Amino acid sequence: MAVITAIMLSTPVDAQKGGTFKGIITYDVTYPGMNIEPSQMANLPQKVILTTNGELVKFDIAMTSMNQSMIINPEAKTTTLLLEMMGNKVMLKPKKGDVPAGKEPEVKITPETKEIAGYLCKRAEISFGDEKSKADPVVVFFSEELGSNKLFYDNEYRTLPGIPLEFTYKMQGRNMHMVAKTVEKTRVSSKDLAVPSEYQEMTPEQLRQMFGGN
Repeated sequence: MAVITAIMLSTPVDAQKGGTFKGIITYDVTYPGMNIEPSQMANLPQKVILTTNGELVKFDIAMTSMNQSMIINPEAKTTTLLLEMMGNKVMLKPKKGDVPAGKEPEVKITPETKEIAGYLCKRAEISFGDEKSKADPVVVFFSEELGSNKLFYDNEYRTLPGIPLEFTYKMQGRNMHMVAKTVEKTRVSSKDLAVPSEYQEMTPEQLRQMFGGN
């Protein structure tokens, strides 16, 4: 459940110059600087696939022990989590998210650029105006070619003026580094982002009880 919770706290969605981005972004995931045993690595995400029709966003996260999907509605600020594990298909009731209180993230764009998945990306440093965060800013590479960012409404990337194609966030104390491998602009059907009928709706408490939790 800790992995599930951590991933839900860091969720993106998107738009494009001259229109809304529709398509699929596949991110490779690594854990730089972390001493992780092979048995532990097998239970961590190695790839994340983002699919969006411009209104809803779906993240598919495959691991050895389970498959997870998140369906994000950035306008309503809700996240619906789908889990497939041990022969069970479960949908957790939509979770309402809020924009964090406090200072808005400050984005400083630097001269450095790099190409990621065929797109020229700018390097940005994100802080919150205080000396501590300015001294150790969050670093991200983003593409303005794909449009303005509407992915991260609830974390430090929410004011980024583009789509993040390389970024890092912490999951269970681990640095989860995501780099876009492919970006495909394509028509996405609303059916691709709908909850399949075979998923059983549960509360987090019911899910814990199913697997012997208190």
